[in-house]
Amino acid sequence: MNVKHLWPLAIVVAGIGATAIGAAISHHYWSFFGLLLIISLASMLSGALLGFLFGVPRLNRNYDPREDYGRTTKYLPNTNLEDVSDWLTKIIIGITLTQLAKIPDYLQGIADYVTANSSCAGQDCHLAGPVIVSLLVYFFIAGFLSGYYYTRIFLPTLFSIMEENSILRAETAIWRKGGQILFSASGGSGLSSRFESLTGQEKAMLQRIREEGTLGRLSHDDSAALNVLLAKGVVESSPGKRSWRIIDEEVLRLLQED
Repeated sequence: MNVKHLWPLAIVVAGIGATAIGAAISHHYWSFFGLLLIISLASMLSGALLGFLFGVPRLNRNYDPREDYGRTTKYLPNTNLEDVSDWLTKIIIGITLTQLAKIPDYLQGIADYVTANSSCAGQDCHLAGPVIVSLLVYFFIAGFLSGYYYTRIFLPTLFSIMEENSILRAETAIWRKGGQILFSASGGSGLSSRFESLTGQEKAMLQRIREEGTLGRLSHDDSAALNVLLAKGVVESSPGKRSWRIIDEEVLRLLQED
């Protein structure tokens, strides 16, 4: 088993052990154990959801695609999820801070509700309340830590894979379109210049580089066009700067005339 899964598993196993011990206060052991297990699971899932919201990674807004052409990306194309997570996190923190003094009462209310709706004839009701509150707190914290931990580990990788696949598909489409242009030209008079072999996306990116030089955040299609132009040796980045320039003089001249 991977080491990174050991401590979350250990926390859950320890919690189940505590649940089994806590259920011993009831003469109807298995019924009360099942009840405690369901309550603990609900608490853990609530904590895991909160941990997920806190764990959604933030977009690296200073990411420069020129700094890593080896395909390690900034991930997080889904900024909506980031915004929703940030919004909900702030609301939850605000509500928690304003209701902090009432949290013990809320927990006690849950424990009282559970004991009131279960038979006290076969269990020690004076101990049932503290056991339920303890398990609620324990599993909520365990769920929060596990949710945050796994979100931080797996979500950036998942976003990276999704973004990389999207860019690679866009690159493949550009290369295929360029091949179609070359194939069509081979049946006629041929291409008079390298510029004519470029696709519309590549030309649009070259025009943007010529006008702006420094590029901000790029869409997947723009990133794909830029990667293809880099592979063809048409453009290059300025070392230490967030700017691009066209190094193919013929392409630059024809772009200005176009």
